[in-house]
Amino acid sequence: MKKGYFSLSAVAALILFITGAAFSQKVTELKIDPLLLVSLNECRSITKSLAKEIYPGWDFGKTPVLLYKPKVQELLINFPHKPRGFSEYAGFNPLKGEIIYVRDDTTFLDVDDQNTTIEVDGIPVLVVADPFSRMRNQLRDALTNRSKETATRWLEDWNFIQSPYDELRLILHEGFHVYQNRMAPEKSANEMIVSQYPLLNPVNNALYVLEGEILKDALISNDPRARQDKIKEFVAVRTFRQSRLDSSWVEYENLNEYAEGTARYVEYKFMTRGEGLKPTREMYYHNGFNGYQNILMRQFKDRLDDMVRIVSVSDDRFGNKFSSGPLRFKLYELGACEALLLDELMPAWKEKIFTEGVYLGDMLKQSAALSSDELVRYLEQAKSEYNYNGAYEDKLKFEKEGKEEVQKKLASILQTNQTLVKISYEGFTEKIGIAYTPFGVTQISKKSAIYDMVPIKVRFKEGVELQMKQAIPVLIDKENKIIAFAVPAAVSDFGKGSEKNLETPEFKLSTTGMEIAQENNTVTIHLK
Repeated sequence: MKKGYFSLSAVAALILFITGAAFSQKVTELKIDPLLLVSLNECRSITKSLAKEIYPGWDFGKTPVLLYKPKVQELLINFPHKPRGFSEYAGFNPLKGEIIYVRDDTTFLDVDDQNTTIEVDGIPVLVVADPFSRMRNQLRDALTNRSKETATRWLEDWNFIQSPYDELRLILHEGFHVYQNRMAPEKSANEMIVSQYPLLNPVNNALYVLEGEILKDALISNDPRARQDKIKEFVAVRTFRQSRLDSSWVEYENLNEYAEGTARYVEYKFMTRGEGLKPTREMYYHNGFNGYQNILMRQFKDRLDDMVRIVSVSDDRFGNKFSSGPLRFKLYELGACEALLLDELMPAWKEKIFTEGVYLGDMLKQSAALSSDELVRYLEQAKSEYNYNGAYEDKLKFEKEGKEEVQKKLASILQTNQTLVKISYEGFTEKIGIAYTPFGVTQISKKSAIYDMVPIKVRFKEGVELQMKQAIPVLIDKENKIIAFAVPAAVSDFGKGSEKNLETPEFKLSTTGMEIAQENNTVTIHLK
């Protein structure tokens, strides 16, 4: 061949090489932490090895999974087809070469740290956020919602470095939810109840303290007789505590213990049964991973100690100990502990739990089968042994402090030095729909609450909605049909008179019509 000339076949081969290299480069760039794929693979191995002990019938290996970094990249794994906008991924893949689909720049979820279940093309998919997305969310919380002292201690203790064991438990927990939702799609709690539940009631909260301490002692006891005694104490306390509550509140507790408690149980079961497992080799690339032997059981005992702290709300780890968050999290822990005890008392509980109206606490009550006299006797025994009077005094102080904090939070909105935005829907609609997190609700009254933690959405009617762009505390007063929040924008920025749409850096209001009025630092918007 003469210099400077190529044969037709050589040119074709060169074109194929160049285009192929370019195409390969496009689909092999991994923008998600590759160790997340390693953790997913490890969870598949864990559930395969412990299938009978963790949850018979649940095959985690068949679960479709979406890994994502908001607005950067998402990977779709174990999915039956390539969705529109996705390409085949050809980079690092510890999942035995199975097909992975990838999409850049656009993600189904744009918010950090969302570990949940969504549908992709009508198929339920487990969603796990990239570790750096989770870290960014935690850093944002530490910098904006925590005291300087708390944030400094959090940084000094290296708590921003996520544990690989926590990541494994997170994937197992959320992966079980996919199976759970398939088995009982209608069995879920009405989260509107959190705005009515007696979060500050001292008797209810003191009895919760007893429940957590009793369950811990039952689970760490090596004496079957002593454990049976603790179970009877728990049943007596639980029966008495729930007898004082509205039936809708009891149902809320039971349903969340079922939903979140059984998923937390999967985590606990891994810790109590996983020490003999041999990790995949790649797991050792995780910072802080050192196998399972002599580690998981120690972590389980630490978690039981932490369970007691969560149930008693003895710290402010969630940012607002007087809101709905601590209630939600204590139900995770209590449900998981009840399920562990049922493994011994009623081994067939897993076959029944997906049935409507079947709950963990009720099955414990059935197994204990206490008479009315025994319920009274074991209640008094538990109150004496676990110092109910001291717990009650603590919770009286908790109630007083909580009421003061709630009023401060309300005043920060209604008495703001910023611009107070009030949206009135009186005469426009009787009912509204709210998209929010049940972890971020602070009660004001039976018909009003403050919603924060995530940007909420309020739907008034078809085509009429308020979408918050930032996690700003929003007061929703259903009695007076007012929605109120504070923003830094000047009052003059809102205009006057009739408008159809309004948008600021903090929120967007889309309507069929509205009337805007201004007075001092308040902007009042009447929907029409």
